[in-house]
Amino acid sequence: MIRRLLLSCLSAVLLTHSVYADSLQSLAGIEQTAYVFAMNDAQAYYDNPQITVDAMDKRLRLQACDGKLSAFSSSSADTTGNRTIGIRCSTPTEWTVYVSVKVKVLRPVVVAARALSANQVLKASDVKTVMQDISDLRQGFILSPDNVVGQQLRYSLAMGTALTPRSLKQQKIVQRGEQVILVAQAGSMEVRMNGMAMEDAILGDKIKVKNSSSNRVVEGVVQAPGVVQVTM
Repeated sequence: MIRRLLLSCLSAVLLTHSVYADSLQSLAGIEQTAYVFAMNDAQAYYDNPQITVDAMDKRLRLQACDGKLSAFSSSSADTTGNRTIGIRCSTPTEWTVYVSVKVKVLRPVVVAARALSANQVLKASDVKTVMQDISDLRQGFILSPDNVVGQQLRYSLAMGTALTPRSLKQQKIVQRGEQVILVAQAGSMEVRMNGMAMEDAILGDKIKVKNSSSNRVVEGVVQAPGVVQVTM
């Protein structure tokens, strides 16, 4: 009699637990919803993104959602690295949870092939491309070696360090005191004169130059090494 009573109580407990478990929202379903949302966002901007979803706390108990789970995020859709995705249920009980994901995008980026010194003018052999997760490159990155060859480094770089636009500076192609050619357009006619640069400049800079014949100081735009376009 006692044994039969104990078995009856145990069956009731297990049945209650089973019904309660069935009424809980699947955490795997929440994680999958966050994954799909983050993947769809990333694929709109990047090829072959990789999404990693942080596992939720298994102790979390949420009532099962009758409708479809909805996902949202306050961060930009093209965000790489860490994102937080909100998952919301409206019925029968309203609840919202947040899932952490990481968006990785691998790209061939330009890195230093060896230790490089500050002010060094880069050659093709100084750099190489390697696959890196661009979400880790917060200062930016460069995809093609063609964009760095001939450029000058602002500061030294260790081997394997990704080059960034900020790490480069354009070389000065006109030096103060240098003899330059002044080029002036007058309709279809082009006039060339000798002059002297009065300041350093890079391509496209506006600088002051002195006409060697008249000693008149004029302003012009650096068009090429040793060539300054002036207005007549």
